[in-house]
Amino acid sequence: MQTDLLTLDQITQNPTLVTQAIHLDKTTGSEKIFFRPLLRNDIPALKQFLECLSERTRRFATYPSYDLQCAQTYCDEINQNETLRMVAITDNGKIIALFEFNFYLVEFDIKRYRKYDIELNQDSDIQFAPCIIDEYQNQHLGSKLLHLMIDLAKRLGKKRIIAWAGVLTDNEQAIRFYEKNNFQIFREKYIAEDGYECYDGILQLS
Repeated sequence: MQTDLLTLDQITQNPTLVTQAIHLDKTTGSEKIFFRPLLRNDIPALKQFLECLSERTRRFATYPSYDLQCAQTYCDEINQNETLRMVAITDNGKIIALFEFNFYLVEFDIKRYRKYDIELNQDSDIQFAPCIIDEYQNQHLGSKLLHLMIDLAKRLGKKRIIAWAGVLTDNEQAIRFYEKNNFQIFREKYIAEDGYECYDGILQLS
C-alpha cells in the first residue's frame, strides 16, 4: 500500500513538488514551457489568459466569467475547494493553458456512470478539464500536458481520470484529443446542467 502519496496541502505549501518544464517544438524553434500549480499572485496573468480566449474556446471551456473576477476567485480559493489548477506558462510569464483536477464527485456523475456499469469512487477517481489559448492549440501541447497530469494523478493515488462535466457532442477537436490519449468516450448523449448535450469519457490509469 502506498504511503507516500501527495496531498493538496503539500502541493500548496511546496508547488515545486509538481512543477516541471517541457519543450514545445514550433516552426520558429523550441519553446520552454513551465507547468506548475496556480499561485495566489497569478491574478494578472490568469486574467489575461481568460480575456484572450476566443468565443469558440469559451463555449467549450466554461468558466464563471472571463475577467478579473474569475481570476481573483480562482487564485483566492487555492487549496479551499477540492480543486487543483495547473497552469502552463511561457518564459515571459504568459499563461497559455489551464488544466484542472476536481477531487469531488457529485451524485449526478455517479448515477450517470452506473449506466455504463462503472462505479465511481471518491478515493480513486478524479475529474479533469483542460483549456489552451487559441494560438497554442493544435501544437501537441495538450497531449504533453495531459501526460504530466496523468503522472500527477498517480502521485495523488488516483486510478481513473474522468472528463469533468463530459465533452460537448459537437466538440470534435476535444473528442479526438481524448480518444487519441486513450480515453473511452461513451457515445450516449446526456443533458448537462447548463443544457448542452455531452458525452462522458474516462481513462483507466495503468
